[in-house]
Amino acid sequence: MAELHLGCHWPPLYDKRNIKLSAIMPLRQLFVPREFDAEVDLLGRQFPARMWGNNREGCCVIAAQANWTRVLEHIEQGRLVNITDDDVHNEYRRQSNGADNGLYMLDAFNSWRNDGWHIAGGTLNKAKVPGCWRKIFPKPEPEKQHLNIHAFAALDSLDELRAAVYYLHGCNIAVRMYDEDFRQFEAGETWHVNGNPGEFRGGHCVYIPAFNTDGTIDCWTWGKRQKIDPEWLWNRQYDMYGVVDNRNAFIANSPVDVEKLEALLREIVNS
Repeated sequence: MAELHLGCHWPPLYDKRNIKLSAIMPLRQLFVPREFDAEVDLLGRQFPARMWGNNREGCCVIAAQANWTRVLEHIEQGRLVNITDDDVHNEYRRQSNGADNGLYMLDAFNSWRNDGWHIAGGTLNKAKVPGCWRKIFPKPEPEKQHLNIHAFAALDSLDELRAAVYYLHGCNIAVRMYDEDFRQFEAGETWHVNGNPGEFRGGHCVYIPAFNTDGTIDCWTWGKRQKIDPEWLWNRQYDMYGVVDNRNAFIANSPVDVEKLEALLREIVNS
């Protein structure tokens, strides 16, 4: 199990200024379907699996950010942007001051909003053969891209998680991991509550792109899609955030109360 690294600090940081999703979206008025996939339903297919170096270091917070960035930037740019393992490694070590000692989710989201991060740029496009992907090299379109988000909001329920996946194209969550969870992952089982979980191993961050009619939720972690039982998720989660990305068209067409969001952001800046 040494090849599966953890790196999301537990217990989490809290900030009373954190924006709540319920404060900027009229959740009770919103339609949320029984199933939705931000990659397959929205963008046409599941993205290629990536480990992002999380088998070598505890970069799970930035690895989850990379998985989410691919979705957000595909919507904005109309293409699968090229994010490399080095991009994830460099951003992780920048935020951790060069050490492999993990990150707090809240710190990472603040950095994503305030500082942004660099990715390699270039394009990864779909090949004409279904199910295949290939690199497109010759274009020198930006050698690097500097990407950030407009805002992030804390989630407080599974209903808010599903709304965030549907309307904000995903969410990142932090979960407490135990021996039994590693066994289930390696056995290809859905993460579920199963008697004695064994020894506590630490905190882990994953990207949620989808939820399903059977109640399960999909996450990207350690190079594959992993299914999660909602009881397991709610019992293990300790940080959940949705993102409002820097896309004018998205902001104009989303159910986010932009005036309320901007007012709350001003309060944070001025506090």
